[in-house]
Amino acid sequence: MQTVLLSSVVLFGATLRFWNLGHWSFWIDEVFTVRDAENLSFDSWQVIPNPIPYLGVKLSTAIAGNSEWGSRFIPCIVGIVSIPAVFGLGRTLFNWRVGILSSAFVACSSWHLFWAQNARYPVFTFFFAVLTAWFFYTSLERDSTLLMIGALVSCLCLILSHTLAVVIVPALAVYAVICVLEQSNRKRWLNLLIFFIPFALPVLALALPQVRGYLFSGWGRNVWQRSPLYIVLTLVQGVSIPVAVTAFFAPITTRFKRSTLFFLCYAGGPLILFLIASQLQNVAGYYLFWTIPAYFILAGIACERVWEATETKSGNTLGILVPCVLLVTLLSQDYLYFKIENGGRPKWREAFEVVQVRKKPTDKVVLSEPEMGRYYLPELTPLYIGGLLEDAETFEKEWETSGRERLWFLVDVASFNVFDADAKVRDWIRQRGRMVKTLPAFSRAKDRTIHVYLLE
Repeated sequence: MQTVLLSSVVLFGATLRFWNLGHWSFWIDEVFTVRDAENLSFDSWQVIPNPIPYLGVKLSTAIAGNSEWGSRFIPCIVGIVSIPAVFGLGRTLFNWRVGILSSAFVACSSWHLFWAQNARYPVFTFFFAVLTAWFFYTSLERDSTLLMIGALVSCLCLILSHTLAVVIVPALAVYAVICVLEQSNRKRWLNLLIFFIPFALPVLALALPQVRGYLFSGWGRNVWQRSPLYIVLTLVQGVSIPVAVTAFFAPITTRFKRSTLFFLCYAGGPLILFLIASQLQNVAGYYLFWTIPAYFILAGIACERVWEATETKSGNTLGILVPCVLLVTLLSQDYLYFKIENGGRPKWREAFEVVQVRKKPTDKVVLSEPEMGRYYLPELTPLYIGGLLEDAETFEKEWETSGRERLWFLVDVASFNVFDADAKVRDWIRQRGRMVKTLPAFSRAKDRTIHVYLLE
């Protein structure tokens, strides 16, 4: 029965993740990743702090072709494999029912779906974080050196997928202290030294100015206004409010068993560190995407406890209702993702197709992200909107002296709302150009519409 249920969950999750995989346009971070993956070589990968996603995307394009579908193929497979991995983690720490429920939540999660359909790093961090948690917890339970080595390798892969995922190490250290205080023996100490010493040594590198400069370069100015509240709301919105609320009650219902304490360390430790770091650096809530397996498993625990507490001979309506509400909520978000939100992405490809139909060889494209133009429309010269943003008069004079060549403006609302909050640049574009096309897209409470203007 476990095999049949898990197979059904994985098959459903796989269907969702392959659905429209190549339909969505790239967004800017995907283009950067695909470009860097194309240029990845033995010499260049050594200077990339998180090479695993780039290797994954490079392998993906080699297997499935250089397109949206081809670039996302391997990340999609990793996302699908993550579903049974969460089942294994939930079953090992609790039981198979918790494992099935948590894996079903992951399969239906629109947040996990979004990153599984992305040529980016988050889905890799999700997968390796699950393996790290699984091996680390089981190693301490069994005092197994082999499993601890597996946890170490998985954790290294996690950090090589995204550098800031290193915050899992202090979170695991807190749980290790709890275990040592409960029971200490020579084998356990040896296993912990095997895991933590490789992470302790790089801390000494912080004494080097070059290392400190690299870590903090470009992060001091938080122009995106990512406050602690923003980070918390990102997580809550990502896992969905019903799942977040249900997960919150899990520790109460389980009376802080050791397995529950492990998940509190796994999810809570990195969150606390990020909330503190947000006062100093520009960190986003989705950087903690790899911690959400804990929330789904905690929600599965709470569902099981409700079932046990309300089970009677005449039936268990409430015990069935709670997980059904969570699944219906997640599935409704999937519906919005496919039918309304355009996969959570702006319609960059469609915008460039509009320009492609009407372009002339001498045209130029003005964008907030010139790399998008280099990828989708390389035959036209892309210009950064910064010249207009800094000095509109100079920009206009240069345009007039150039013979008033045709300029296409692709105004992506989400970015312009940040650096053009007073709409002065957009007013300049509207007054001098004419709107050719509007490509609306709204997702995750954000306007991702792109307006196409022509100035001639």
